[in-house]
Amino acid sequence: MEENHGRQPWVCRIRGDSGLILGSGTLLGDRHVLTCAHVIDRAAGRKGAWTAAPPAGRVQVDLVRLPRLPARSARVATGGWVPVGADGRGDIALLELSDPVPGGPGAELRRLPLWEKRVYAFGFPKEFSDGETVHAVLSGETNERMQMNPNPASPGLWVRSGFSGAAAVDNETGYVVGMVVSYYSDPAAGRSYMIPVDTLLNHLPLLEAWVVGDSSVDQELTSMGTGREDGEFARLTARFFARRSPENVLVVVTGPPTSTISATVRRAVVLSNRQFRPSSAGPAAGERDPSVPPLGSIDLALDATGKPPRELAERILGFVGVAEPVTAGPADRRLGDKAPRALLIDGVDESSDPKELVADVIGPIVDRAAERDLRVLVGFRSPAVGLRLALLARRIAGLREAEGLARAHQREVEAHLTGLPPMTPRATRLRIRLTTLLAAAREPDPGPLLEHLAAVEHSTDRALHEVARLRRELTARATEHQQLRGLLDAHRARAVAGGWTEHQGLGRSYRRAHDLLWAGPCDLAEATEAVHAYAEAVRRILGEPQEGVPS
Repeated sequence: MEENHGRQPWVCRIRGDSGLILGSGTLLGDRHVLTCAHVIDRAAGRKGAWTAAPPAGRVQVDLVRLPRLPARSARVATGGWVPVGADGRGDIALLELSDPVPGGPGAELRRLPLWEKRVYAFGFPKEFSDGETVHAVLSGETNERMQMNPNPASPGLWVRSGFSGAAAVDNETGYVVGMVVSYYSDPAAGRSYMIPVDTLLNHLPLLEAWVVGDSSVDQELTSMGTGREDGEFARLTARFFARRSPENVLVVVTGPPTSTISATVRRAVVLSNRQFRPSSAGPAAGERDPSVPPLGSIDLALDATGKPPRELAERILGFVGVAEPVTAGPADRRLGDKAPRALLIDGVDESSDPKELVADVIGPIVDRAAERDLRVLVGFRSPAVGLRLALLARRIAGLREAEGLARAHQREVEAHLTGLPPMTPRATRLRIRLTTLLAAAREPDPGPLLEHLAAVEHSTDRALHEVARLRRELTARATEHQQLRGLLDAHRARAVAGGWTEHQGLGRSYRRAHDLLWAGPCDLAEATEAVHAYAEAVRRILGEPQEGVPS
């Protein structure tokens, strides 16, 4: 989708009675504007007051992309005030305009997976009172908020005063995924923060009226209940979604909805979700309790009970912003390419067609889980041996293919570099263990089949994770080798342009680096040292300051 960069009709500028620009806002529907509470406090001269009651006065709202319409006055709507708390949470205000806006051109809010999402915001800094666009990449979280880092594609522009209350807009879909709330005062850092839609809804549920798309959690998983939970499994799940353990796919037998494991799954879903985590838990509960997953660590949680596979596939693709319908036939490839970074699917064996769900929905996702470093929890109500064996066979076949690609990649890199990490093939041994499991599953008394099945599932996932890590490391080293070649060529060109091609010392330094990089396999650290030594020699002979020395 083409970016509109502030040309959307819902962009608002908020001013005080004196005309001073206080911040930005987003028109919702035809009569409401979303902004920050501190913007409205500033209009009332209450900076830092954190008063529970909203200011009684009005502010002026300019509909900057609807210039034929006059400014409206506005005041905080009933129930629309969430001031900044002592813990830094909140800072949300919903305004009600004095007069509706014809046509109701308000924005649509939407929950989307946010990790490394590229967004833009349109604000009103004092030097650009008509507005300016800033691009950012979402890359972290601070309590309820997500960090916005400057987009490398647009250096020199960052969020600052005048952007508070601005919509954070997804580059791809054009949906509003959050609200800019604060910025880091050091311009060199350029960091700022936004409140995601889920957090906005946690504080101000009435915003649901302007949210489109499905929830990030199925209704069946939103109640923690009052039953007992499994502490060990809770800690395991928290580590898994916090990415503190080297697994990509976790297969779990949850049992019926009344079981302790099922209750623990629901607890993890609720406590990780920005919208549903209760205020009593606090945004940083995971730092105190190792059984609590980090806030925002599960992107999408689904209950497959009674649902057809196509519906679940559409739910996953719709959540990530894919508008086109699911393709007919097996394995929509987009599921593996587009599935969110952290996904939970419970009740797989109680789907209307569990075999199809495993083959055509879960299968394509777990195929890419190690490569994309996803976290996928797959829950079965029963032991579901047949379904799990089918999924395991698919993963072992994928491991065999991944190991073949890694071996080929390693041979290519070995032509240039020494000291590469070793590869330990595991697919053949795991295939033998799978054959044993398949035979045991046909026996009247399979013995400790479930225990062995869980062990092979875990070993296969760990092997896939390791081979994916190896391939990433090989790619990184090969890239670094190519970059060293480019750096050496660049400094050689500078020396030639300066007329220093005949300098003996410089020539010896160049030949050493060149021979390491081109004559045969080399040690990457040694080659790096040689290239940097040549670069420093070129700087010295050209009379330039050494690297790291202030000019």
